[in-house]
Amino acid sequence: MSSRDKERYYWLKLDRYFFKRHDTRIIENMPGGKEYVLFYLKLMTEAIDHEGALRFSETLPYTEAMLSSVTGTKIDVVRSVLMLFTELGLVEIKEDQTLYLREVAKLLEDRKSVV
Repeated sequence: MSSRDKERYYWLKLDRYFFKRHDTRIIENMPGGKEYVLFYLKLMTEAIDHEGALRFSETLPYTEAMLSSVTGTKIDVVRSVLMLFTELGLVEIKEDQTLYLREVAKLLEDRKSVV
């Protein structure tokens, strides 16, 4: 069995109205908003393997600098957008600094019910 056969593949099935949602439209129309939405989608794809939770490792949460590096997003954008996403309820920062994206967990639950 090749290493490729051992890999698991996931997909992110966005609702067809994702870009028409109020929160998405509000974010997108902000200065730099399109970059914010792209950053959110990148976070979602990173969190798929972990049912919506985002950590670098069990002992080390992602820092803003790490998120900047892995997503190719400027650090000042990461700082601003994490605060905004937290306020809008798109991202929750747990006590142990794990980032949690509820929408990813919900999408995975929906997928499990279909399979």
